[in-house]
Amino acid sequence: MTQDSLSKEGGRTAASMLSSVLRVLDAENRLLERADQKAISLLSALGVFMVFFIVYHRVIPINLFTVILLSIYFAVSLMAIVSLILTVRPRIRLVGEETEDIDKPATCEPAFFVGICKFPTLSAYRQALQDMIKDEASTIDVYTRQIFSLARINAAKYKNIQRAVLLVVIALATELTLVAYLFIYYYSQGANLLPPITG
Repeated sequence: MTQDSLSKEGGRTAASMLSSVLRVLDAENRLLERADQKAISLLSALGVFMVFFIVYHRVIPINLFTVILLSIYFAVSLMAIVSLILTVRPRIRLVGEETEDIDKPATCEPAFFVGICKFPTLSAYRQALQDMIKDEASTIDVYTRQIFSLARINAAKYKNIQRAVLLVVIALATELTLVAYLFIYYYSQGANLLPPITG
């Protein structure tokens, strides 16, 4: 094999590796978006069901059973809201690489929004981006760091969304139990329907 064919094969391998890295990065970004969409949808559904208490709080009889159900509902709903907020904005600790040199100054990554914002001028950003594109190993390194960061964010988001789904299901089951109890309670009192909410 000649030197020219070896460099072409090495170029294809690097391009193939960069393509694979970009596919993984795209998949992590899609997971990030899906977690946010799930959280917003669950938060909206929880808000819609909370309207029931705003409308019917006057007709809920105060007894031990309803106080227990309401306490469970509001506690679980509050925990669900906190979990959903933590899904949209997860809290993760930043951990440096094990091989990172402590004395080495932090570099700005020109392909990630946090790094882009650290550049003082457009020309400095343009130069850093061109330098990164010229070196394929550097480009792959930048994107693999992004994948690692996004994977950690996704892990935190999906942990919170799983907890939130469970809490929302418990909250809605509690609310439906209360609704069923209200119908039984007012039916046993001789009313065919719930009393009107006016007045």
